Formats: sequence, structure tokens, C-alpha cells
Amino acid sequence: MTVVTDTPNSQRRFPLVFALPAQFRPVDLSADAATRASRLQEQLESSLPGLSGEQLLHVLLANQYSVERMLDEGVIYAATFLGRSDRDPNAASMAQFSVLTRKMAGHHRQPLEPVLESIRRERENAEAQYVDLEIGRCLVVMEDDRFSNPVRVTGEPTDTMRHVRQIQVIFPLVDRGKLAFFALSTECLWDWDDYVAMMAEICKTIRWAESDDEPSTISNVLDG
Repeated sequence: MTVVTDTPNSQRRFPLVFALPAQFRPVDLSADAATRASRLQEQLESSLPGLSGEQLLHVLLANQYSVERMLDEGVIYAATFLGRSDRDPNAASMAQFSVLTRKMAGHHRQPLEPVLESIRRERENAEAQYVDLEIGRCLVVMEDDRFSNPVRVTGEPTDTMRHVRQIQVIFPLVDRGKLAFFALSTECLWDWDDYVAMMAEICKTIRWAESDDEPSTISNVLDG
């Protein structure tokens, strides 16, 4: 199972654990853009040989943009999925899994209700509904959006428009006054249905950390 602390410098462990498919690799959120790009390129050339230079560049740029957004949002854990597309075996398919926490607005007996109301009121491209997992009632949000001004691998801004879909599972950590967000996002929209199914399987593994789970800094220890 994956064990995560609240922040890289915190000894207070995130209270939920989860398992990811073996194709996921942890993202070093502390690395610089060039280092991340170099590591990802090595991984691509090793695990997905035969990609064209254009395909490699697209994956590298998409990954860098995704990581920059996660850093801005305060993500505490991230992992990248890399594989071949089931729709086009000659193309790579990539998605980002992330975990973050946000302070809960006020104290509510039903903490997810104001979140659902806010999403329906303010996010035109999102659909949200309740779902019951083993850990309790969660809110599932699917969002389709376009973003401008991403960054290049070198860190320079561009005016390129990116089309991203994301599925989020939101769970209230009431005793901490926080909301936990588990998210899977991708620009590989042709594989979207497969990623939705993947996220559903990941959600089945989310559970409360047992007392004998060893605390650690941000790490990825998978069942395989």
C-alpha cells in the first residue's frame, strides 16, 4: 500500500492508504523541470521503445505541465502512469494520479454538501455525485476543461491550449478539518473510459491506515 505524510517535512501521516497499478511511478515533486524530463525520457525509451520524437516531446510537455499544476495546487503525493494506448498501440498513454488536502470551510455536519453545491454552481464543465466507498461517503467529480499558458520542459511559459479530463474523489477528514482529494487526470482523451475504470479500481483499495502501517515520507510502496 502507498503511505503518504501530509507534507514532505511532516511526520504526521496522511490517514488513508491506497494501492496503484504497477505501471505507476512516483513523481519527485522536489526535482527541477529538466531532471524530471530527463528521467521520464529514460523511462519512456526503456518501457515504450519505438515512440517518435514528436510523441516523446508531447508526453514530456504534458507531464511537465501536469506537475507544475500539481505543485501550484499543493499536491502531497503524485504518480505517473505510462503505457501504450489500447486504441492506438503505436502511441503512448499517460495519466497523473495525485493526492492533496484542503482546509474544510467551516464546520458542517454534512461537509460534502457545500462542496457539491459549489461545484454545481461554479464549475460548468464538471459533473458531481455521491458514492459510498469502504471508507465512507465520498463525492466523485468528473471535469473536462481546457487550460492555457502551460510551461515548456525548460520552464518557459507558452500560449498553448491543453485539453484535460480529470476524475476526483473527495473525502472529508472531519477530525482534521480537511478534505482529501484523490485525482486522476489525462490529456489522452481517447483512453478516457479506461482511466475511469482504473480510478474505480484504485478507489476500491482506499482504506484507513492501520496502526501497524509504518509511517514514512512521501513514498510509493505498492502491493504489485
